Amino acid sequence: MMRWIRIEGIHPTFVAAAANRDERVAVRSFTRPGRSSDAEGLVPLFASLSHPATAPQVRTRLERVADDPAYEHWGAEAPTGELVGFAAGHLLFPVEYDALAAQLIALVTAESARGQGVGSALCAEFEERAVQQGAPRVLLNSSAARTEAHVFSTRRGYTASGVRFMKSL
Repeated sequence: MMRWIRIEGIHPTFVAAAANRDERVAVRSFTRPGRSSDAEGLVPLFASLSHPATAPQVRTRLERVADDPAYEHWGAEAPTGELVGFAAGHLLFPVEYDALAAQLIALVTAESARGQGVGSALCAEFEERAVQQGAPRVLLNSSAARTEAHVFSTRRGYTASGVRFMKSL
């Protein structure tokens, strides 16, 4: 089951950053079973992460980890029901560290909803769940080309701690 948050305007976390705005919103958490339309809504979000996929591919990927308690997914909906954000995370036991860690493996906000607190709300949900699961630290990977994501992560208190290498086989 995917956890959901309903975004009803600017998230309070970003009010200070947007000091000239006086909008306030509620971010409401809820859980609901996945719908077949969720996969279709995720297609453009995955594409904006430079990971294009079809709706059947997205559905299969989510189903593959649906019953694994180490994985969680969060979706953000606008009041209209439009999917405007997605995050996925999992727990891991690093060999270089004594304690459990949580890794944010995907975070994306629809272009039309960026700067409105959607990503921050999704991160807060992920971090809250990490704490609930007993993870004293969280980590994430980000493409070197995603400089806006680096600024976002730094603003949320993350620090750059290494370089990721990848090789296709």
